[in-house]
Amino acid sequence: MNRGGVLAGVGLVVAVGLAGGCARRPVEPVPTPPAVVTVTRPQVHLLCDYEDFTGRTEAYRLVEIRARVTGYLERVYFQDGQDVEAGALLFQIDPSLYKAEYDRASAALLKAERHLETMRLNYERAKFAYDRNTIGKEAYDQAVGDLAEAEADVAAARAAKELAATNLAFTRITAPFAGRLSRRLVDPGNLVRADDTILTTLVALDRLYATFDVDERTVLRFRSMIAKGEYTSAREQPQPVYIGLATDEENFPLVGRIVFTDNQIDVSTGTLRVRAVLDNPRIPRPPWYMLSPGQFLRVRVPLGPPHPAVLIPEKAIGTDQGQKYVFVLNEKNEVQRRNVRLGARYGAWRVIEDKTLGPHDRVIVDGLLRVRPGVVVNPKEAEVPPLPQFFLPPQETLDVAPAPRPAGGSNAPGSGPAPAVVAEQR
Repeated sequence: MNRGGVLAGVGLVVAVGLAGGCARRPVEPVPTPPAVVTVTRPQVHLLCDYEDFTGRTEAYRLVEIRARVTGYLERVYFQDGQDVEAGALLFQIDPSLYKAEYDRASAALLKAERHLETMRLNYERAKFAYDRNTIGKEAYDQAVGDLAEAEADVAAARAAKELAATNLAFTRITAPFAGRLSRRLVDPGNLVRADDTILTTLVALDRLYATFDVDERTVLRFRSMIAKGEYTSAREQPQPVYIGLATDEENFPLVGRIVFTDNQIDVSTGTLRVRAVLDNPRIPRPPWYMLSPGQFLRVRVPLGPPHPAVLIPEKAIGTDQGQKYVFVLNEKNEVQRRNVRLGARYGAWRVIEDKTLGPHDRVIVDGLLRVRPGVVVNPKEAEVPPLPQFFLPPQETLDVAPAPRPAGGSNAPGSGPAPAVVAEQR
């Protein structure tokens, strides 16, 4: 072997030795800490199912102010849009012609009364003479007839005076009830015609109607529940409804009562018109009332008696090819999947209709994408979302016709073992 080959072999051995000496053991992976998730426990509450509808406010009392007599408008005593009390003077029609007619009728009545006095004296003289056979039957009958005619003339003159007084009073147009006026539609100096010319409109704002339409399928559902005794008709007992405003999509702060259901379903829309009455909320400054006729409303109608239900937060629910599920933890903090059947939604909460969850389960609310069944997690208690409170109001909240007022207030907040809340149908 030549010298070059020896050197190459020695170099190869040295290189292999150096390579073996530089090799390191593989680094073992650091154990991953359990994922942190937030959990909460299902809540059991007494719920009352309901249906939601859209509606409008309508005036509880509305009147078109019209002239009752024909004449020229003389004065207007209000500002457009003004609030007035009952009996407040609104318009004055020129009363000169009606005052003259009243004076003429008064004079005619006075003349008839004087004539009646004369006829009564003549009758008394004729009767005295007839009783003594100094006049004939014909003269006596003439005196009796003249007296009766004079009495009729007085009655006619008195009625004419009352009519003239009424027409004279109609020249002063007053507010029939307290409320808010619209703008005036006729200016002073214009001719207004009796029972024809609209001068303005007056609306009472202390109460309003909430009018909404119920579809035919829901009507049949209501009546089926009534037939089974699960629901009481508003014709037997005033039923509460909850009113929500257009600015708030979750809360229903106002309470009304159903006072009217129509007698037939509208064939063009397939709906039944229902109307509830509610008190208009007061505010401390003008315009003094929160609502006006014609506003959009959301109406919530409770269905049936309250019943217990299991609620979990909406965000705890996952979807897998249409199947709804939740992740729960066992005693070892291991994740388990449970398929659930969802019920009504109530704000941030959802009703679980089957028996898969109980109040002692721990349901994962946040961190669903970081877990899978079988893994161990580090649970943290989540802050429970607030449950909106929709208490059934006491029966005497509103006294409205035609339904009678039931006695007592057993449904008032705090009167039972648990508050009754209302669950949303989806």
